[in-house]
Amino acid sequence: MSQTKAQLIDAVERLKDDNFKTGPNWTSCHDLCQSKEGSPDFDWVHGLVHLIEGDKSNASYWYRRAGKTQASQDLEREWLSILN
Repeated sequence: MSQTKAQLIDAVERLKDDNFKTGPNWTSCHDLCQSKEGSPDFDWVHGLVHLIEGDKSNASYWYRRAGKTQASQDLEREWLSILN
């Protein structure tokens, strides 16, 4: 696994630590995804962080960029999909 992919997984795992709420882990995950814009995995997680934030239209944009169907409101289920 590449270091970049490991960073993404670590950031995604920390989202659950915060019970899928905004805060410092959300911000660091968002910043990481934004810095890797254009990479489908990072764009997918970028969509998830905007779902957590409650910004559904922005989340839709990132899901489309990632080539994914936007998740339902079950954030933990989407989180698991990303990790698998």
